[in-house]
Amino acid sequence: MKQSDTSRTGLEQLLISNAVDRSLDKVDFRPIAGAKVHLKTELLDCVDKNYIILAAKSRLLASQCTLADKAEDADVVVELASGGVGTDRTETVVGTPEIPLGVMGRIPKINFYERNKAMGTAKLSVVATDVKTKQPVINTGFALARSDHQHWSMMGAGPVLSGSVAEQIKANTSQSDGFMIPTPPPTARTAQR
Repeated sequence: MKQSDTSRTGLEQLLISNAVDRSLDKVDFRPIAGAKVHLKTELLDCVDKNYIILAAKSRLLASQCTLADKAEDADVVVELASGGVGTDRTETVVGTPEIPLGVMGRIPKINFYERNKAMGTAKLSVVATDVKTKQPVINTGFALARSDHQHWSMMGAGPVLSGSVAEQIKANTSQSDGFMIPTPPPTARTAQR
């Protein structure tokens, strides 16, 4: 059940921004380090567009790039597009449903095991073109990344939390809404995916 005082939950927003950050972290901006760059975002049409633009600008600035307002004032034009940005959610419950007993009342719902998993997905494409030669300097094809947040409980005990968003919240706020299970570091095989 989704509960929030705003149109989107904080968890949903963190799932997306975390996936966007992971996607942009896969882009190597070193070939344009120090260049004067114009960022084109007309092809970017998705949820949290403003965050994606600012996150891309942040990475360009971290690469010592100077941002230009117009393409003709730049050495390189960087185009940014999305192939998909959003969230998915699954819920697994093992238990018994509520059983009405008529005038005698009811037997309440009992969850022996409950698991909720939410995932954020970001598929971004970054293409950088030299303004003078029109040759590509960066062509990512696409950078696909996911973030996740899981919580489960058994026989009313829990929640037990895991996933990239739960870890980010714990690392940056020193707070957790349950017992944390750290995610193991990626192996060489899973890091290449």
